[in-house]
Amino acid sequence: MRSSGRGTTVLRRLITSTTFVALLAGLAVVVSAPAATAAPREIALILDYRVVATCAVYPNYPKEGVIGNQIGWTITPSDIVGWRYNINNTWAMVSDAKYRNTSHPWWGITKRSCIGGSVGGEPFPTPESSYPAGVAIPNRILEGRSAIEEDHYRTVDFSPDPAGNVINDYKAITSMGTLRDGRGAFVIGNVFAGWHVHQTDLKDGPWTFVYVPNAKRWGWVMDIHL
Repeated sequence: MRSSGRGTTVLRRLITSTTFVALLAGLAVVVSAPAATAAPREIALILDYRVVATCAVYPNYPKEGVIGNQIGWTITPSDIVGWRYNINNTWAMVSDAKYRNTSHPWWGITKRSCIGGSVGGEPFPTPESSYPAGVAIPNRILEGRSAIEEDHYRTVDFSPDPAGNVINDYKAITSMGTLRDGRGAFVIGNVFAGWHVHQTDLKDGPWTFVYVPNAKRWGWVMDIHL
């Protein structure tokens, strides 16, 4: 017995109806997949800026007695740098985008006058924000962006005081690393394989407090570089 065209149409409508789906509840549960939701964006702490002049970059603060600073590192107007903080009215700590995650140091110190307007687009000062393009770097001195403080800036301890007891005054650095003002905190310089530091008994997790003669600076270094 052939079904009529009208009967076929009714059956199709029944199969696609929510009523029919409900009738099958004893056999299977039909659930519509929820729309994918993006994880909340965090606040960006290192915003990118355009370079406006060809300038030298130094792995450590350029002052008398510092060794290993002349490595031929430059930035040009074709480069992008991430601004971290101003050291003083002349110098700023930046991250050179072209060297990030390479064997070349990417954190370095350059003149503030070399840094132009922001690239824009990062989530700052809130996760929902989109930082505008063309904004100059902040004028704050020794204050870098922070996700912890209410005003989104934290003080940088660029010249930590001596502390702890030196337990090895000729500890070798085995790989390139950054010098920090605290455990995983602001970069204040760099160390290189072959250098030697004064190792203290101060520890904070996988970080050790040291004095770096070549950089003329105290700071924290990850143990993987010792």
